[in-house]
Amino acid sequence: MEYLPIKTLYLEVTHACNQHCRHCYLDGGMHHKPLEMSTEQIKHIIKEFSEQGGNYIIITGGEPIVRTDIFEILSFIENLGIPVSFASNSLAMTPERLEKLAQFNCLDTYFTSILGGNAKEHEKIAGRDSYDKVLKALRFFDKKEIATYVQITLANEYIPEIKDIAKQLLSEYNCMVKFTPIGSLGVKSKDETHRNQELIVPKVKFKEFLEEVEALKIKYPGRIDDSNIKNYDQIKRMIVENSENKLYSLSYGFLAVRPNGDMSFSCNMGNPYTFGKAYESIKIPMDEKLLQYIEIIKAAEQQVLQDSIRNVVETEELVDYYIKSYKMKH
Repeated sequence: MEYLPIKTLYLEVTHACNQHCRHCYLDGGMHHKPLEMSTEQIKHIIKEFSEQGGNYIIITGGEPIVRTDIFEILSFIENLGIPVSFASNSLAMTPERLEKLAQFNCLDTYFTSILGGNAKEHEKIAGRDSYDKVLKALRFFDKKEIATYVQITLANEYIPEIKDIAKQLLSEYNCMVKFTPIGSLGVKSKDETHRNQELIVPKVKFKEFLEEVEALKIKYPGRIDDSNIKNYDQIKRMIVENSENKLYSLSYGFLAVRPNGDMSFSCNMGNPYTFGKAYESIKIPMDEKLLQYIEIIKAAEQQVLQDSIRNVVETEELVDYYIKSYKMKH
């Protein structure tokens, strides 16, 4: 039996979170704890991932630091010698926890997030005053010469601040930055979408947003990551580059494991395709189900490409939307 080669593991250790961001598609909060896998289940997944040749782990949530065993999990990864990206909103990152995290040789990147141009704007979306904690974490890891990555997710009213935010972060901190607008496909539910309508960046602003990001990439070479907002030429190029891959995909070239053990190839909880429970085994047969799923991905990406003829689009979110639509029809 031939199995899917998995090189990157995206491990959501919890959906519990000490923030409650208004736009969060996971509906983050402290009410998700019963969904978590046990310490031993997570270790089993990581061990099997290592044994089959995996070479990079992304630890995320929710907020991973709310798990009391998170440093035990990191120690297990450390012993296997696998590099890790650790995602945190930084709210609970005390000096002691930062020091403890920095001691792990496996820590490749500290991934955190900002939701506005200052503490007041950030708290308005996050619900908690974590802005200064983010900056302290960036300063700390700069001194330790550990790479940092900042996801800047912006509500509609903050989009005009992109240049100022980039200038502030990139002049003071040695971080990588990615700008993402809050989109209608990424918020919690229909009720939440309606209630938080003012947060959503309308599609008519996508072209302007992309132009701003592309200009910043020129101004700050190597410091601004690609946005999830892309135009036709960018999507076409990515499809061509991936067309020869055995696992054909723009967004799904890694294994994502949810807190209940579900395995998929998506960062979005809206994707309905799962391939069993990871704590039983992460070996996914290259069988008819997987090959059919790859064909669905291809079809979804072609749909996104067609959409992008008229306007720039949210690639990952839209791919998941079409996958879900296909599932509902069949």
